[in-house]
Amino acid sequence: MAEKKLLLEDIRVIDAASFIAGPAAATIMSDYGADVIKIEPPEVGDSLRWLISRGQMPEGPENYCWQLTSRNKRSIALNLKDTEAQDILIDLVKTADVFITNMPFPIREKLKIRAEDIRPHNDQLIYASMSGYGEVGPDANRTAYDSLAWWARSGLMDFVRPSSLSPPAWSTPGMGDHPTATALFGAIMTALYRREKTGKGTEVSTSLMANGAWANACFIQGALMEVEFSDRTNPPPRHPFGDIYSTKDNRQVALAILGRKEWPKLAKALGREDWLSDSRFEDGGLVKNQEDLRQEFSLEFANRDTEEINSLLKESGVTFGFIGKITDCKDDEQFLQTETIVPMDHEKMPGLFTIDSPIKIVDEPKKQPYRAPILGEHTQEILKEIGMKEDKINELKEKGTIEY
Repeated sequence: MAEKKLLLEDIRVIDAASFIAGPAAATIMSDYGADVIKIEPPEVGDSLRWLISRGQMPEGPENYCWQLTSRNKRSIALNLKDTEAQDILIDLVKTADVFITNMPFPIREKLKIRAEDIRPHNDQLIYASMSGYGEVGPDANRTAYDSLAWWARSGLMDFVRPSSLSPPAWSTPGMGDHPTATALFGAIMTALYRREKTGKGTEVSTSLMANGAWANACFIQGALMEVEFSDRTNPPPRHPFGDIYSTKDNRQVALAILGRKEWPKLAKALGREDWLSDSRFEDGGLVKNQEDLRQEFSLEFANRDTEEINSLLKESGVTFGFIGKITDCKDDEQFLQTETIVPMDHEKMPGLFTIDSPIKIVDEPKKQPYRAPILGEHTQEILKEIGMKEDKINELKEKGTIEY
């Protein structure tokens, strides 16, 4: 029996974006089989290649940020400041289904990669635009990263602080980029569906700011409806049912018990059914004496290690979770069985895993992830596909128009 064809195997994507939010949308498409051609400037390549060293992040045997976001892609190194490189790009556009960019608008104009520069060459093309703050408005031309446009601008950076006196915390790398990329992927797929119905391409867009607002939508909606948020000069008190407790082995477990139905289940699981008949916790006592209850919970969790707590609560019906560490994921059976992390084909690192894109379609397999490309690794291959001869390729390399 022939191997099942991947869903997006006939789709070609031009990834003319940088860093994470734009390129990660192309990564999701590549997982479903799309041919993604990554456009990079010669010599330096995509700025994401330098994130770890310039961002003073922990280093490893491979550039992990690049491997994650650029898996499955083919790299062509083109100096788009050069007229002949722009001609090559247009030749590629004529063969493509999707063009993705998140370059600032002034740079798009300079490099001639605006929608009005690109779309006239292919009326079936989906032009996908990712920006920091949106396509219009006073901040449209500003440069941005997710730490600013997604995390800070949306109010998330402010509101996750214990109080207004606590220092704000930076988001982790890609924290807003990846969900924003998923939104762009959704927009692209919707446009491809529209093309199936109309035969015409179109333009789609999203922004880091819009996705930050969507992430913080509950509280922003409250503010839009004139809700008065309490003074946060001190950390707001948390009810014991929604607090965090330390375990015997120095891990932390969080409870998220809503209403009173789970309260008896927790007492039973911990062998403390006496709490249920304790006069302090009857009727309104759960509110009035919540500090007493917090102390009771703290003692019970402090006397048990992670394994014991998990064993007691897992089947109890109590809503809880351990505060994970990033090093836990590789041994987490739930991550493995749900294919949240999957094997990655990398010649230099056998046994490597990577994070799968967070969308699954029944009966639609994904490609096994393949390592990210070396800068210009596929330049010759791609140019030959569009009919360029070897001597011309060599000439362009000598001029610095391309690199391989």
